[in-house]
Amino acid sequence: MDREQVVVVAKLVAYVLIIAGIIMLFAAIISLITGPGNLVVVGWIIVGALILGIGATGLRYIKKLKLDIKYEN
Repeated sequence: MDREQVVVVAKLVAYVLIIAGIIMLFAAIISLITGPGNLVVVGWIIVGALILGIGATGLRYIKKLKLDIKYEN
């Protein structure tokens, strides 16, 4: 695989992680609002925040290390 393809795949994975983290946090908040809170919901919040953070950090490093395709010109 070329370098550009690897960067595109890494960005797609980061975006998917961000979307999954947002969905998990939203589901946990809705579950807290509608029902009794328990440790499973707290686990959802922690895991959702971690997934969101990993995806955001991945995008930040792609931009910071200038691996993004738009920086090559």
